[in-house]
Amino acid sequence: MLNKHLFKNSLYTGAALCFVGFVPFIFNILVARIFGKETLGTINVALSFCLVLTVFVTNFFGTSGNKFLAEYRGRQSLEPFKLVFFTILIGPVIVLTFLNAAMVWHWDYIVLRFSVQPNFLVPMVSYIYFRSFYIIFRRMFYGIDLVPFYAINEIVSDIILIAAIGAVCWLRLPHLLIQSYVLGYSIFTVISILALYKNYAAIVGPLHPQENYQTKSVLIDYFKYGFITMAGTASSTGTGYLSMLFTGYFLTSTDAGLYSSVLAIVSIVMFLPRLVTQVLLPEFSKLFGAGEENSIIHTLKYSFWFLFIIAMIINGFLFVFAEDILSIFGNSFSSGSLILRIIIPGVFIRMISVPLVTFLSATEYVVYPNIGGIIILIVSVVTWSIAVPAYDLTGIAAGYVAGISIGIGYQIVMAVIKLRSFSSKH
Repeated sequence: MLNKHLFKNSLYTGAALCFVGFVPFIFNILVARIFGKETLGTINVALSFCLVLTVFVTNFFGTSGNKFLAEYRGRQSLEPFKLVFFTILIGPVIVLTFLNAAMVWHWDYIVLRFSVQPNFLVPMVSYIYFRSFYIIFRRMFYGIDLVPFYAINEIVSDIILIAAIGAVCWLRLPHLLIQSYVLGYSIFTVISILALYKNYAAIVGPLHPQENYQTKSVLIDYFKYGFITMAGTASSTGTGYLSMLFTGYFLTSTDAGLYSSVLAIVSIVMFLPRLVTQVLLPEFSKLFGAGEENSIIHTLKYSFWFLFIIAMIINGFLFVFAEDILSIFGNSFSSGSLILRIIIPGVFIRMISVPLVTFLSATEYVVYPNIGGIIILIVSVVTWSIAVPAYDLTGIAAGYVAGISIGIGYQIVMAVIKLRSFSSKH
């Protein structure tokens, strides 16, 4: 039953993430071919600035919510589930309002330092709100096991988003490119709110009241996990966004455009690991809450070897045909093949680590993947600061790989150590 359930959710997730992965890919191709490297770089630097802010909020509220919604469902605990559910909805509004106010206050500095267009303020503020809730609702649907509905919502919203991007490019209106994303994410958000309202009674119906329920204890666990996840996972996943900001800060918009094409390829390759993470994290959390440790170990081993084989094939193909693949964005983008080849080892390591890191995040060892995430951030930033002024985009790629290799290497080692301890304990 477990494998059947995972397979079903994997199919829905795979269908949804096909669209998730292809939206930025199509966006980068259309913008690169129609508007050129400079516009592509300018837009992606602005989006990366937004994503650096949202990644901390979504990892705090979304990832923590994903884990605890699934875990309290596994325990059939009504009051803790409801408390986490409404905290996820209310908390981000407060934090995002504060972050956007700070961005507005420092807008002149942002425009000057990161070559962001002055007229991007309103689109970027809107993007930060709707992108954040798009990610948070997505993780909520996995925590409450409404994966089929999420997949349908994702596909519908992404089709509208792709159509909007196509229309903006066809009409040659580059100042509306960010608004295209805002449209797609806002539609997803509105549909998600309506769905949660409609299904709320059915979601909490199987849960039971708790005699010894303590609000403070639940919130401490939630915020503790959220802070750890925000510091670690956001540092790790935000590395790509920060690398774009470093490119915009030290180099030119044209360099940022070339690097955007490389990251677009990496984003497509990371489709499968994202699928595995979204399916495994709530499942591991639910199994952990229900005390089914043997099922966790079995699922982890199966998913690791599956990803290892797939990663070998995909990354080998990328390395050999790097120039041909990048030429999709235009012939001038083939010059980024060296950058892509340098990054490939980091992509491979990230792919094969997913089941092990997810095991740590979903159980009692959550601190270790987040320490690894902080290591990734520190190593990458230090390397970029030293290497980028001297080696340009090659320095950006080197910093990316250095951070991934050391930080995720640490996560893998700790996962193996704790998996042995976990196995012997249970």
